[in-house]
Amino acid sequence: MMLLGMLSVILILFGIHSASSNERPRITPVQPRIVLKAGKQASFTCILEQGSLPVEFEWLKGNNIIRSSSNAVIEKNQRTSSLIIQSITISDSGNYTCKVSNSFGSDMSTSQLIVEGPPQWLSKPHDMRVGPKERFTIKCSGIGHPSPTITWKRQIDSSWKDLFDSSSVFTKISSTEISGSQLMKERDEGKYGCEVSNGINPNLWTEFQIQVSGFFHRKCILFVKSKTILEN
Repeated sequence: MMLLGMLSVILILFGIHSASSNERPRITPVQPRIVLKAGKQASFTCILEQGSLPVEFEWLKGNNIIRSSSNAVIEKNQRTSSLIIQSITISDSGNYTCKVSNSFGSDMSTSQLIVEGPPQWLSKPHDMRVGPKERFTIKCSGIGHPSPTITWKRQIDSSWKDLFDSSSVFTKISSTEISGSQLMKERDEGKYGCEVSNGINPNLWTEFQIQVSGFFHRKCILFVKSKTILEN
């Protein structure tokens, strides 16, 4: 009877041990949001809180697996893993996920990295030739954190003026796009500019030329009218 009792205790203890050793992993949540300036080092650490060993650590940016490289170093042991990114740039901004797996399941935690730095170009305006009645759009945009703002300008004589203070033929469609129509050669042809800024130097600046096509402009029309009057 005593032997049967001891055997029951052993079986119970074995069952508890088996249950505890068959655990899916659970990790301590990583810091949900990290804001750093460009050029700094970003570091993420993933800690196994519980779960059966061995476990496999994996780091992802978005849906892409991260491999160790000259700029990204992955360190790991049985229960922890770290991802270190040297000299971060705006392009390193994104969601970084630590995933831990074993034979019984997996767990993951995600951190958003925001890199503050000067803006970078997404699209630039280019020189264009438009008809006097043609409607057209111009786009100028950049990325960065804080989010950049766009300023449109026009060169008048030797100085640059705000486009919307100096012209009424342009309309703002969105924060990055404007449209124009009914341009006149003498009044609207010339050099224009776009500035992208977010409070962190250097700002981005580009210039472009708008030419207005058409055989007759105002002087030609006045000349034809004057000639007609004289002949009559």
